[in-house]
Amino acid sequence: MAAANGSVSSMSKVLHLSRLAYMAQTVFPWECRDKEDQAKIAYNSPLRRANQSLTEENMRLKRILRDNGISWSSVALNHMKQLDPTARKTRSSMTAQDMGHPYLPVEVLLRILKFAMKSPHPIIDPLSPITSENLSESEKTRGNQIAIHFLTTCKALHVEGTRYLWESNEFTFTTAQAVRNFAELPFKFRQYLNYVNFRIIARYYDDSRTRKHKLDRCYHSDMKKDQLLKVHLRPTETPLVRGGFRCYTWNQIVDFLEGLRAPYDPTYKPRKQPRPRLLPSLTSLRLDLVNFSDTLLPFSGSELHDITSHELGCTLNELQITGMPFDDTGMKASAELSGMLKDEGLYLDGPACYIAQSRHLLPLSGKRWCARVIRSCKGKDNDNEDTDDSDTPNGHSSTHNHGRLGALPPAPKEEGHPTSSREEGTVIWKRVPVSRDNSEREWIQFSRFSGYEMNDVDWDSEEEGICPCCGESHPGSSFLEFLLDEDIAD
Repeated sequence: MAAANGSVSSMSKVLHLSRLAYMAQTVFPWECRDKEDQAKIAYNSPLRRANQSLTEENMRLKRILRDNGISWSSVALNHMKQLDPTARKTRSSMTAQDMGHPYLPVEVLLRILKFAMKSPHPIIDPLSPITSENLSESEKTRGNQIAIHFLTTCKALHVEGTRYLWESNEFTFTTAQAVRNFAELPFKFRQYLNYVNFRIIARYYDDSRTRKHKLDRCYHSDMKKDQLLKVHLRPTETPLVRGGFRCYTWNQIVDFLEGLRAPYDPTYKPRKQPRPRLLPSLTSLRLDLVNFSDTLLPFSGSELHDITSHELGCTLNELQITGMPFDDTGMKASAELSGMLKDEGLYLDGPACYIAQSRHLLPLSGKRWCARVIRSCKGKDNDNEDTDDSDTPNGHSSTHNHGRLGALPPAPKEEGHPTSSREEGTVIWKRVPVSRDNSEREWIQFSRFSGYEMNDVDWDSEEEGICPCCGESHPGSSFLEFLLDEDIAD
């Protein structure tokens, strides 16, 4: 009996050890939403598929009518008359070439077309309905800035003009849905866009009419007193539904950035490679944060970190942000958003552009950008990894050298910069806009040790952490580095 018990015990140990070995080799899944499934669901939405089927059927019916010489509109009737070789030509229906008059060369026509398709201002919410409360008064009165009727002249001008339209203009999106609708544009027009502007307007909700919320006057220097915050009233729900005062801010940034994911395309063939994102050539992004309070907002959640540091991590050369709160919540969000920049990428922080009022946006004056370079320090060479740091206090290096991420290539170096009075390895040159709303740029040199701008040639390396824009000392390019520095100081 004892021998039998011993054999059973040894067998159970063997089974237990084999089970542990199997568990060590197995990778367990974690809960998440699959991007491919979500993109496919959005592509196959009933409304979109129904509209596409109706459009295709409408084109087939028009083709049948055209083949049988039946017009469905006055425009189609005039077009068929021009194509009819037996029709009698009058002076009004004859072209300049038919009448023997000179006509414009193709090169001149294309230059006129390119000028007509370029707007002096960014196009707001292309392919989507305009939300009037997301515009300023001047933007509402601009009217049509593009001679869009050129595209209906002929097929050749339609093809060339459409290409000029999407390649020559800048675009501003004010809703996350407008970003997603941009996926309806063919990929051949989206693939070369390298700059877009996201105007993200914070939305606040409350189910109490007695509470009044204000935007602190420290939001912008133009504000002389606190402003009444724009709050959308909602009915009171059951006690099980969490109500009260709530906001849609950091999650709204996530929704905007999620619109940059790769839209579903059933014609995409290379299955071994991921589908290209909405804007595969995007290198510069501007985020205009509106009504992001310095005193009311909670900390951003994990979703912002996931999409900025993983899905869209190290994809931009330049990130411009206006209206970021200058508090702990804003510092954390800035650190998360800086994850979208490549090593040695340029991060620009500026004052708010607008304040949202009841029916429109009120523009605010602009100032100089506060610029810094993200992950500017060079990583240690492999040959120097074994250097002895025992002579420094507490075993820490005295150079404050944080290695770069190195997962992807760094931002490309900008050529043509002036000569610096400092050593070449300690300076990074960047062309920075002269002001928040001015596209003109000037050469600025940044410290490779701190990442901040260097104006005074007499600065010591210990003082390079002082920001030349506001005169205060900011944390490093990573929120985690800031926390680590605090722990070391304690």
